[in-house]
Amino acid sequence: MTFLNGALAFGALAFAVPLIIHILNRSRFRTVEWGAMHLLESVIKVNHKRLHVDQLILLFVRCAIPVLLALCLARPVLTGSRLLEGDSPVSLVILLDTSYSMDTVDPSGSRFEKAVDAACQIVNTVSRGSEVAVIQTGGRPTPLFDQPVFDSEAVVRRLRQIKAGYGASDMQASLNEALKTVDAMSHARRELIVISDFQPADWQAIGQNTAEAIRGQMASLKIPPALTLLPIGQPVNSNISVESLEFPRRALGVGQQISVRANLRNHGSTPIENARVVLRLDGAESSVSQIALTANGTTQTLFPCSFEKAGSHVIEVEVIADDSLKDDNRYAAAVTIWDGINVLLVDGDPSGQPLQSETDYLSIALTPFTFGRVRLADLVQTQTAQSKDLTEERLKTSRVVVLANVSKLEPAQVSALTAFVNDGGALLVCAGNKIDLNWYREQMFANGGGLLPAAFGMLKGLTESDGKADAAAGTLNKSSHIVAQHFDHPALEFFNEPANGDLSTAEIRRWHELADVDSRSDVAVLARLDSGDPLLIERRVGDGVVLQMATACDADWSDLPVRPLYVPLMQQIITTMASGISPPRNIATGDPAVAMLPGAEQATTLSVVTPDGARRTLNTTPQGKLQLARFEETQRPGVYAMSTPAAETIHFVAETSRSESDLSTLPETALVELSKSLASTLIKSPAEYLEQDRLRRHGQEIWKYVLAAFLAFMFLELVLQQRFARVRL
Repeated sequence: MTFLNGALAFGALAFAVPLIIHILNRSRFRTVEWGAMHLLESVIKVNHKRLHVDQLILLFVRCAIPVLLALCLARPVLTGSRLLEGDSPVSLVILLDTSYSMDTVDPSGSRFEKAVDAACQIVNTVSRGSEVAVIQTGGRPTPLFDQPVFDSEAVVRRLRQIKAGYGASDMQASLNEALKTVDAMSHARRELIVISDFQPADWQAIGQNTAEAIRGQMASLKIPPALTLLPIGQPVNSNISVESLEFPRRALGVGQQISVRANLRNHGSTPIENARVVLRLDGAESSVSQIALTANGTTQTLFPCSFEKAGSHVIEVEVIADDSLKDDNRYAAAVTIWDGINVLLVDGDPSGQPLQSETDYLSIALTPFTFGRVRLADLVQTQTAQSKDLTEERLKTSRVVVLANVSKLEPAQVSALTAFVNDGGALLVCAGNKIDLNWYREQMFANGGGLLPAAFGMLKGLTESDGKADAAAGTLNKSSHIVAQHFDHPALEFFNEPANGDLSTAEIRRWHELADVDSRSDVAVLARLDSGDPLLIERRVGDGVVLQMATACDADWSDLPVRPLYVPLMQQIITTMASGISPPRNIATGDPAVAMLPGAEQATTLSVVTPDGARRTLNTTPQGKLQLARFEETQRPGVYAMSTPAAETIHFVAETSRSESDLSTLPETALVELSKSLASTLIKSPAEYLEQDRLRRHGQEIWKYVLAAFLAFMFLELVLQQRFARVRL
């Protein structure tokens, strides 16, 4: 305990006044003998002890009165075992949940509005000279200011301006960022406050081990902060969300029909009948569908669509529903529509006979409308050349290059091809009976430092003549088939639908072993044979991509080219390669939106319109022969439109997982466990925090109780004096 007016506490010495008076009164008496004295002696002997006790009680009460008065004037404060912080400045960090679930409107109002009100109440009470930092958790941890500020009014004004609706929160990363921030602050008194709706989806990653790591991180700081958890909002049991969109990820052409599948979920316990689902293309309504959703159920709806103009476009699906959260009722995706894709086919085994050249089947598969004389435009335009005609000029006009059974290339051609891939080109290398294994191993693979993902190894499969074993060539007398599986790569996911063809029905008669593929982390296996050998592998090289096929692309080593599935297979591979070498246009919230623009001469300035309508400027930087545009502020889900100096608009769509669409919150028992695991204080309202903060800074004043005791003792002294006097009489 301490005193706010410590000097007045010395007034307690006034207790000596009644004590001295009592002592003096006892010494100031004289004995008077009188005749009837002997009659009182027996009574005095009987009551002497009782009178002595009464006098001591009255003396104690009279001594306590000045002591209590002095204590009351000194304003005693209970501090417990700690020193009072008083009005000393504080280093305060507030983790404010700005994820999209905070836009939920529950029976008590908007979660985010209540969170902002709580943050403002706390900031408004900080002592003069305090520094404040606010970190938004939505999408990724993002500071409200570049550095902590000392103007609490400026913090409040900025808090009143921000909105929620950002991506799902990563609370572990946010806590790490907050601890780094508070560790760099200057005051000895440090506090960290988390204001969130505490959804299970955001906090389930904070397990026991993670909590211990966070506690250890706090303990290792120079001055550990006091951690406080402030839950906001009530659980809501009804919500509809668009979980995802499924659409072709390959390059798409003008007028090409595509299917968009929207996956929807009902997070509530009440069935939904006749919900309206709208498809919008570039903001204009294109199709409408009616769906029904069971309680806690999912459904899908399919929309066909096409685009009649090349360039960047946006697909958006929205479900029209009256629920508590609107942010997750929409889902968008960016698609690029191409005028055409220039593919250079380098034929290593040309022939004047129909379907005898190495690239004949491939050329037909890539341009079926042209060969079929159909009045439809092919997305892919092919140009066939022999290996000696592979020049730097041809590469400049090509987006994809296919080496089909090419024996070998000149050093200058290898250099030009390497530069082509590094600058963002795509290369497909197919095996065949003409390839020089030693040259490919030494020049194209080069111990993993060349273009090829793997070296062509031993030839396997049947002989070309009669299918018998060719022991001299080291071949095996057995053909193989592609393993039937669920394909994850965009080039092959088309075949996950049985109606699109079964790759496992094709017979692969001969193929080259691709050695040591599984031991390399930079090489992906797209398809395997049932012999265990990789058939198609991929590797990123610079800004481009290289695919390597273990068999030939004509009908000499397999029956793939004579099967109907060969056309979609090669179309999928080539168009995916062409589109995959560009930076992705569909990104996760918090990931940068990156575009590669032509023109290496000088940097240029672009503008970006964000989902909330704000306009940002962006400067490009040289990247080889291109200009790199990189926009980092993508924490909010939605469409980002980047405008180039050539009056072209490039769309990016940032989306987040729909984990927060379940609007439940952590129950009280789980919150208590979480608070214990983080060694934090759990509060229920900003008022409770302010009261606890006041006690930490100023302690608990008890002068009111002391004043009540003083008045009680005054009254008690009067009562005792009268009572004892009557007894004496």
